Amino acid sequence: MAGKFDKKLRSADRRMRKFFRNIPKKIKRIPTRLKQYGEVAAYLCKHPKEIRRLLPSKAKVGRFFRRTGRVVLTVFLVGVITVSMIGCILVVYVVNNFDGTTGLPDLNNLSMDKTSIIWVKNENTGSFEEYQHLEGVNSIWVDLEKIPYYMQKAVIAIEDERFESHYGVDWKRTVSAFANLIFHFSSVEYGGSTITQQLIKVTTGENEHRWSRKITEILRAVEMEKLYSKDQILEAYLNNLPLSDNIVGVGAGANYFFGKEIDELSLAECAVLAGITQNPSRYNPYTHPDNARRRQQMILYKMNELGFITDDEYIQAAGEELHFKSSMKHMATWDYYVDLVIEDIIKDLMDQYGYTKGYATQLVFYGGLNIYSAENPKQQAAVEKVYADEKNYPAKLEKDAEDPQTSLFVMDYEGRVVATIGGRGEKTGKRSYNRSTMSYRSPGSSIKPLTSYGPAISTDIVHWSSVIRDAPIMNVKGTPWPANYNAKPRDNGNVFLYYGLQQSLNTVAANLVQQLTPQKSFDFATSIFKLSSFVKSQTGDDGMIYTDIAYSPLALGALTKGVYARDMAAAYAVYGNGGYYNEPYSYYSVYQNGTMDTGKSLLKKGPVNIRVMDEDSAYVMNRMMQRVVRYGTGRNISGSWPEMEVFGKTGTAESNRDVYFCGGTPYYVGASWFGYDNNQKLVGTQTGYARSLWNRAMLALHGGVEAKAFEKKGTTQELEFCTASGELATDKCPQTDVGVYKSSNIPGACKTHGGSLKTTATDAPDTDATTTDTVTTTETTAAPTDGGTVTTTATTAATTPPATRN
Repeated sequence: MAGKFDKKLRSADRRMRKFFRNIPKKIKRIPTRLKQYGEVAAYLCKHPKEIRRLLPSKAKVGRFFRRTGRVVLTVFLVGVITVSMIGCILVVYVVNNFDGTTGLPDLNNLSMDKTSIIWVKNENTGSFEEYQHLEGVNSIWVDLEKIPYYMQKAVIAIEDERFESHYGVDWKRTVSAFANLIFHFSSVEYGGSTITQQLIKVTTGENEHRWSRKITEILRAVEMEKLYSKDQILEAYLNNLPLSDNIVGVGAGANYFFGKEIDELSLAECAVLAGITQNPSRYNPYTHPDNARRRQQMILYKMNELGFITDDEYIQAAGEELHFKSSMKHMATWDYYVDLVIEDIIKDLMDQYGYTKGYATQLVFYGGLNIYSAENPKQQAAVEKVYADEKNYPAKLEKDAEDPQTSLFVMDYEGRVVATIGGRGEKTGKRSYNRSTMSYRSPGSSIKPLTSYGPAISTDIVHWSSVIRDAPIMNVKGTPWPANYNAKPRDNGNVFLYYGLQQSLNTVAANLVQQLTPQKSFDFATSIFKLSSFVKSQTGDDGMIYTDIAYSPLALGALTKGVYARDMAAAYAVYGNGGYYNEPYSYYSVYQNGTMDTGKSLLKKGPVNIRVMDEDSAYVMNRMMQRVVRYGTGRNISGSWPEMEVFGKTGTAESNRDVYFCGGTPYYVGASWFGYDNNQKLVGTQTGYARSLWNRAMLALHGGVEAKAFEKKGTTQELEFCTASGELATDKCPQTDVGVYKSSNIPGACKTHGGSLKTTATDAPDTDATTTDTVTTTETTAAPTDGGTVTTTATTAATTPPATRN
């Protein structure tokens, strides 16, 4: 009996699980079904004769109801029970998954007007000095009693006419908005948010179009109404109204648009301000006066309709002539580094304390923080000068053509950000779009040291002079793959490993990924070099599944998303500091309610020096990439650095839509990108400008520093190898070259020529020796003269470049 009971219980359990699994699908279908029923009902209302045609004859009506009455009643009861169960499940789900108090803004702190300060270190004294006051938006807090009655009522009339009677949510308006979404009663889409809900949105910065966000907002609104009075909520909202041109709040709005204090505004002027917030760009009185006027008239009509103003007041205000005059000065811009500091702190506050983006932003600008930045203003200014000079860019292809854009990210080998550039030309705004940290772009061949060569050297699959076949590794739809840059796919014979990197041969990179396996290559990129933008699996808008665990992304850089220049600079730093990864940091510390001596510590940053690769592998890769700059695809910049060692790698994406140059000196490492925002193809010499701009910026940063070589670390050995076999040279080998080898992966003596192994490495000339079957097609194209006529006196850095080169 027990066995039968258990069997029935398991069967019932399976049916119950299946029922609950299908509930989300059934819920998703409800809006579609309701919409269909609504369309049918609307059609029948317009065509009443159709109703009569569809109805059965009188003789059949009684019989129909007698036979189906019980069935209908049963179905009805089952439906009621099902809906009730779904409702209960939804209630439990909402209660368990949405906390109305989490992320709720503190209205008692919204009125804080303490300006945060950025400090930078004086390079002469070592002490910190004030550098920038953060006034990201123009905002003037005004207590509610000083805000005119007309201003308060104008906002209530147009935004939330039942504000004074609801408890955070206007259910009538919410249901109407939902019904309109389904049945399209009105061609104009409107929302159901109350002033309370809108206050939550503007103070938290959360405005995604998701049901979960809307449910959270509703719960927060109800909770806020329990914690604060209507006056507190209205005061906070009026002081956080988003208006045009970085203006927030009615106090600043009165200054900016009318040149008056808020308590001096007339009814007509109050209506203008109230109308801007729905769409600040569309209803800006300066740029769209007609739109602003129409909106104002609608608000005045609504105020009169609700009894907030008399007929006489309405008529007078509607006919009043408006004069716009700002008493507020536009504030000066700040550099890209300050932008970066702000964005980094906002992100770190969200990660460390769980703040919403809106609250973290508010704290950065108005929390009276003391921010100790890692910026050297002279270095940043020197680089911005390079990128502001239009002579450093290619000429326009056509008169009205869009200009290509660029970005740069430079750091030292312990993670301190040295300079960042978000776009070409002179910077004119605040918190501008920074392509080095905000725009994913395809890295092309600059990914090869991180996904093929570096991993292969690190795992001892290959060494400096390993012989690799320069040939396609597979057929894709009947075509050999891959081809080298600007060449047809073919077997070009054998080449040495270092030459494959030097000339950016796609075939060699693909061969290495094949030996590693795509999964291991992917793991190196994401785990060792922290390239978080690599995609494991993602479904695209076209329904296709995309992944970067594949040959094309890993061997050629054809990634699903792309990479940030910031991440590429941090990854390449591993090859300049002996195998350590340091997350880039733009500030040292952040304190609240005082300085570093008296305040509360909120955030701290600095070097972390995480060992991610052995120093022998990092040094071998460094030396291999020095050959790229001296003899290979980066050779155009070698003349600018006659005594300084420089390593680097070029990268050109498919169809020349993106170009990268990543590399470093013993002092700094940086990544430079060049291309069009709209993914337009680069042509001709345009493909050389990522390298050219990197070079000019680095020259500006290295003014006057001592030229030096990278420190040799680990147990690597410089040994002669035979240029015919790639094995260690003997006394019989006719031609040799010098390679750098890990002590764990040294080749044997040359079997091709025999003879006795040379006991010591000689300083053989570091020539561009290769096997007889090397290819001549490379990634390089005609390019600008990298570095141009940059001279020591042309930079604004603290020091001058190591040499004046053309």
